[in-house]
Amino acid sequence: MHEWGITQSLIDEIKNQAGINSIKSVTFVEISLGRKSDMSRKALTTCFKVLAIDEIIKGCKLKIKTTAGNELIIDKLTGKQD
Repeated sequence: MHEWGITQSLIDEIKNQAGINSIKSVTFVEISLGRKSDMSRKALTTCFKVLAIDEIIKGCKLKIKTTAGNELIIDKLTGKQD
């Protein structure tokens, strides 16, 4: 299942971006998911719930916007810095 690998890569990038921005606990992530990306919103959501177990991202709310292309892009990331 390629969804697991893609979602893990997404989580790794979220954690990377959190580190760059001194975010200790990610509370919200908004992504764009292209219709041509060969990944469904449901699969991404399910994988995210299962794989987002690290303290920095645990309990994070995920919002998915659908776009026309084939991208998977982090549009917004918010959290607590303390």
